[in-house]
Amino acid sequence: MKTIGARIGVILAMILLGIFLFISGKEHEVFIENKGEKYTPKNAYYILDGEKEIKIKKKKKKREYIKGVNHTIEVRFKDAGGVEKKVVKEFKTKMGQIITINAAMIESDSWLKIEELKSKK
Repeated sequence: MKTIGARIGVILAMILLGIFLFISGKEHEVFIENKGEKYTPKNAYYILDGEKEIKIKKKKKKREYIKGVNHTIEVRFKDAGGVEKKVVKEFKTKMGQIITINAAMIESDSWLKIEELKSKK
């Protein structure tokens, strides 16, 4: 009886570990664009999850791949007055979503756009 309980415990632990690894290791596609409604900086720089800093030009869009659920993005740009700004935001990803981050609008509420993927029929 004791060995059956231990075997069931090991099987449940393996299933939970598999679920955790599937969720934390899933790669997500994130688009980062530099296109504002009122003002768009000539160049913006972003750091996604502490990786290297990447430059994005005015009205351009880049694709990045990230793993896991919780993420941070740090955006640096010059505003309309020429003042250097640095903004850090956190966001979460889920399976079946397309995430678009607008670096030019990072200070407003509409900096993050999340769309659900449509299934193919």
